[in-house]
Amino acid sequence: MSTVVATVAGICALGAAGLLPVLATVGLRWYSVPLAPLAGAVAASLAATASLTFGGSLLDWLLGIAAAAAAGVCALLVVRPELGLRGGPPGPGRGALDRVAGIVGFLLVVMACAWSLRGLRTPTVGFDARSLWLMRPGWFLHGHTQLLVDMRTRDLVLTQSSYPPLLSASVAVAWKITGIHTARLGVTMVALLDACALAAAALAVVQVGRAAAARASRAWLPLAVGIAAAVLLVLVAAGVTEPFLTNGYADPLWSLAAVGAVAYGLQMRSDPSSRAAAVVLVLVAGMTKNEGFVTAVALVALVAARSIGMAGLRGARDRLVAPLVVAVCELAALAWWPVLMKAIHARGATSTFSASQDLAHRTDAVVHGFSPYLHVLVLAVPLALLGGLVLRDVRRRAEVGNDLWAWLALVTGLVAVASALVTGSGAIGPWLLSTAHRITEYPTLETWWIVGVWTVVAVAGLTGSGADDRSLRHAGEAAVVEEDGVGAVGLVGSSR
Repeated sequence: MSTVVATVAGICALGAAGLLPVLATVGLRWYSVPLAPLAGAVAASLAATASLTFGGSLLDWLLGIAAAAAAGVCALLVVRPELGLRGGPPGPGRGALDRVAGIVGFLLVVMACAWSLRGLRTPTVGFDARSLWLMRPGWFLHGHTQLLVDMRTRDLVLTQSSYPPLLSASVAVAWKITGIHTARLGVTMVALLDACALAAAALAVVQVGRAAAARASRAWLPLAVGIAAAVLLVLVAAGVTEPFLTNGYADPLWSLAAVGAVAYGLQMRSDPSSRAAAVVLVLVAGMTKNEGFVTAVALVALVAARSIGMAGLRGARDRLVAPLVVAVCELAALAWWPVLMKAIHARGATSTFSASQDLAHRTDAVVHGFSPYLHVLVLAVPLALLGGLVLRDVRRRAEVGNDLWAWLALVTGLVAVASALVTGSGAIGPWLLSTAHRITEYPTLETWWIVGVWTVVAVAGLTGSGADDRSLRHAGEAAVVEEDGVGAVGLVGSSR
């Protein structure tokens, strides 16, 4: 079996594990396609954690989790058949132009993602990938007792073995079902998961264009700009994450998943489909790497706060409990692995911190070390301020979340990765030289996504919305405008 065939088999296995839960929660959307393998990767991570906790093999637990999820979905549809499978884009109206835009946007984003993986033609394996992410898959294929020994032994100079298991567990699934245990297969599996996260995040921008077009007098323009912005963002993301996108590192996956979680949970129109997509992407980010875990916990709180605030503004007091229940379930799933690492005294589960007198020096070094990778802020900050002053009402009419949510998520992620360096005990200079590029991927990518969304909103403002609003009223459809609860002021009206 060739590496290409083995990679396809591994991704299809993960996609099969995540397909029914994604269809039941997200619905029949174009972004459900890349979300299915990512949901399967989450299931593989939970299976690895369960195997280490209770015993049993990784594959048995994965099959059990997938079967339980499928049974739950079927039972839910039997009890409440009215739920069905949601289809179509969020927002009012679905015309032929909108459907074509959805298809074209999906195809172009997929093509751009495929182009971004051209680095796979050169078979390279990153140092961390070889020493960590592609070493542990073999551990997860061992029995429970041997796995405990692997996680605890002090003879290995590998302090990161307690990192979250999503990448290694996903590669282990591919190794198990194909019988090919090579680093090359591990790298290609990780790269395809990266591409799935990138496609999901980019398709959120396409959805923003579709939602904005539903209220524009010249609908084709926001649709076209949304598609163009999504494709350009894919290419920008490939440049930002190069060469780590195709050499097995974990940083691109958690960074892109976190960006997608912000896009669906904090920037898109808040509906059950987008919130479900955000849940999948938050879990991917938090189960991939420690920095992703800290960022994911913050995103869980922000998405829950936005949902609760919107429910409170509408007077829907009965909907205040659901966001809290979802948040608690997400936090429990995210916390399972780190709590287990502490319980079994895994190697690297404890952290050492720098002396307090070094904090000022380390903070200054981090600021100077990060600044070359965050130059896009020079563009994004004034653009966001100008957009907030001029296009606030247009953004609300397009049902795009308040921009402050995205900035809060960006700052949280930046603080998370910076704090690890400031409070760590390693020599700060070499540490920054080897990691600054990788660990600033999330704030850099999130900044570019903020710019992309503002671009679509600006075009929606130029096209106007009066004609569409009149047609909606004539058809008897009530346009539901969802406030965010953060700086939500102003009245809904024509942009003309």
